[in-house]
Amino acid sequence: MERAQQMGADTVVNPFEDGALEQLMDLTNGIGADAALDCSGQVKAHRLCIDATRRGGKVAFIGQCGEETPLRVSPDRIAKGLPLMRVWHYNLNLFLSLLKVTQKSPLLDLLVSHTLPMSKIQQAIEISASQQSAKIILHPWE
Repeated sequence: MERAQQMGADTVVNPFEDGALEQLMDLTNGIGADAALDCSGQVKAHRLCIDATRRGGKVAFIGQCGEETPLRVSPDRIAKGLPLMRVWHYNLNLFLSLLKVTQKSPLLDLLVSHTLPMSKIQQAIEISASQQSAKIILHPWE
């Protein structure tokens, strides 16, 4: 959440706090978000995205989740008409373009929190599991 604020987010809502849904609904005058994107892989964040998105809006999940996110077919998919999208990988044909955008980003220092040699992969896994990091870059030949 702190990193999102550093990157310029106007509002940051913690899905683990009571009243998170109400806070988002207040921000949208009770309508709900047009679109929601989760990169955290947290069940509560997944549910908040679904619940806080307006009817006919869009929800995308990028962050993988160790648990299953409860999905209620009737209220979530049918009544709200939500297309739930997922992103598992990107098109390799776009890789160089994505790399250039990332390299030129003024937020690069906030996007990448750790750079380690491949020999420290266990440390990288532990840092990632602590959920106290952004992207971790591993140098494969070190």
